[in-house]
Amino acid sequence: MEGDAVNADGGTNSPMDHASWRVRLRRWAASGSGDVLGAGVLFGTDRVLTCAHVIRDPATGQRPDRVQVEFPLLQGLTRTPHRTATVAAGHWVPPFGKAQGDLAVLVLDDPAPLPSSVTLHRTLDYRGATVLVDGFPEYQSGGQWLTGVCRGPGGQGDERVQIDLTGAGADSGQRLRGGFSGAGVREEGSDRLLGILAQADERGEHGYMIPAATVAKYFRRFAERYVTGPHAIPGHRVVSADAARTARPHGLQRTVTRWLNGDVDAWDTEVLFIAEDDDRARQALYVVLNMADREQSPQLAVRPVGPGGDAPRDGGDSLLSRAGIAPRVGSIGLVLDLEGAALEDPDQPELREALAVLRHELRHAAGRHPGGRPTAPRRRPAVAVLYADRSATEPAAAAKALGELAASGARLLLVVRSSTHGFTYALAEKLLPAERAAQWLQRIGTRVDALADTERSARRLFHRVEPHVVDPPVATGYAARAALWTVQLSNELRPLTGRGGPRLLEKLSYAEQAVDTYLLRAERAESELRAVLDEHLRLRGLLRDHLARLARRGLAEHPDAVGPYRAAQQLLLAGPCPLADAERAVTAFARVVRRLADVEEGAAGNAGAGGDV
Repeated sequence: MEGDAVNADGGTNSPMDHASWRVRLRRWAASGSGDVLGAGVLFGTDRVLTCAHVIRDPATGQRPDRVQVEFPLLQGLTRTPHRTATVAAGHWVPPFGKAQGDLAVLVLDDPAPLPSSVTLHRTLDYRGATVLVDGFPEYQSGGQWLTGVCRGPGGQGDERVQIDLTGAGADSGQRLRGGFSGAGVREEGSDRLLGILAQADERGEHGYMIPAATVAKYFRRFAERYVTGPHAIPGHRVVSADAARTARPHGLQRTVTRWLNGDVDAWDTEVLFIAEDDDRARQALYVVLNMADREQSPQLAVRPVGPGGDAPRDGGDSLLSRAGIAPRVGSIGLVLDLEGAALEDPDQPELREALAVLRHELRHAAGRHPGGRPTAPRRRPAVAVLYADRSATEPAAAAKALGELAASGARLLLVVRSSTHGFTYALAEKLLPAERAAQWLQRIGTRVDALADTERSARRLFHRVEPHVVDPPVATGYAARAALWTVQLSNELRPLTGRGGPRLLEKLSYAEQAVDTYLLRAERAESELRAVLDEHLRLRGLLRDHLARLARRGLAEHPDAVGPYRAAQQLLLAGPCPLADAERAVTAFARVVRRLADVEEGAAGNAGAGGDV
């Protein structure tokens, strides 16, 4: 075999209908039923969700041609009904990486005897949820229920959730074994289906669930029909699949990426100003937040996510990837869009549930293990709060509520539009430390120093490249302008004794965004110049190596070789030339070298071949 959660508006599972969605999977055999493979969950009339490793053909390691699906819990029938099923197109993700993938959706050839109304429910916090897991272990054809408690996310990109069985032990019968993979994991009390079981440890005391959010990550169309619950990112802030692959890097994305990844120079509470009419900055923000979401990241991936995934295959060299803007998948905990919404008792059900789940998670952050031991340290949830200065909540009350979230352990990214709104005054007074403006100015100064160093390096590269290459990339020259800003901002801060008001904070935010944008451009220019220089040196080295090959054979002055060699040498050493022309000349000389070497080797072989007279 390979927490107290908040009730959802969309949860329709009931303890009475599990007989319709619990299915048993067997290897298909023309002569009858094959071996039991594991379990699955029926959705609607003809879709079954299970793990890819459960049904994988042991001979080929690939998806099977057919699988037998049985409905063993339907009562009043003379025999167990069954159907034949095949893997749905585009719904096969075998296991890969570090506990990633391992999902499949089957399509029944004929509708199920009884339709299932079950849905998968995503929740932002699984910790502490008591769950029931059903499976079909050997010699228990009717199935077996086990109980456990969810402990939290794990695996690459938080694709799994650990479950500790309660009362587990070798002699208790409470252990996971073959036949449980693919089984539905049901939350006790609410009867919501949270995911399917994927694997267990060697003793069978701990299992790992693939939660609803991971299913939605790989199977978007399936999720649109069968997954409910709050998204980490509100639907109207989800960007298109092409956005990350075509977007130009923006300085604010560096700040957001550092905050998401918990870098040493990022603060737990960051403030980001975006002007009312700056659509590009707003889009850049949404792109980087979407890249951090485990559901959206495959569609926005700068590289494919793995075998069989839905990620695009043409985005391996995007501008964002080259700029190092790649937040850790799963690093965004929640995006709260407060534009026109109340922070306390919001009208939108999804926002209300998301806040309730977040507060539940924060309340249990300092919990203890059932045995009395403190739980292992956990990542503090990263919460992006959009446009609290456009919230329906009174500014002071909004600042107080957000301050309580921060005090409870949430890391906040506060995105605001105006420094004249009452919320930004409350933010400056209540949510930020008194020395924040001075700290911010110092951080900008560090960025300016990095910008100056990068531009100096680029200029040195340019001076090496310019004599040899036509129209090389040009080094940028922003550092002097950025340094002047730091002087001006420092002069504004001095009479304020370190504490800046909303207007100064706004200037600091825009200054940092600009400096980071300049730094991105400088880094790109430096990288392009280094690539040009490396290519020029590579071509020179190739030319030298080919000439040495001829010299070893005494052919360096061969009439056929002299002309092509001098043409390539002239392009590479005499003056600026297009690199493409130099590469063509070196390639032409290489063809001559190979031909001459082949002729010489052939002649030597013929001379050494003797025969009987």
